[in-house]
Amino acid sequence: MAARVGLEKAKHIKKQHQADWLRHGNVVSIGIAAVGKKTGIIIGVKNNPDALRDKIPENIDGVPILIKTIRELRAL
Repeated sequence: MAARVGLEKAKHIKKQHQADWLRHGNVVSIGIAAVGKKTGIIIGVKNNPDALRDKIPENIDGVPILIKTIRELRAL
């Protein structure tokens, strides 16, 4: 049950902040996944994840947010 509450909370926070986060040209993806032992949000960036840390907090309402460098995906 607690996992379900965490998932719903993460979905809500993602929905609230997604448009703002995507305005940063470096952000290429936003997803919900395990961050440590909690359900959290992973923001994928092209490079330099530390540059966004002052703009995006480490957690919102107890939901952890991980900013991670990823390779950009292209559809075939």
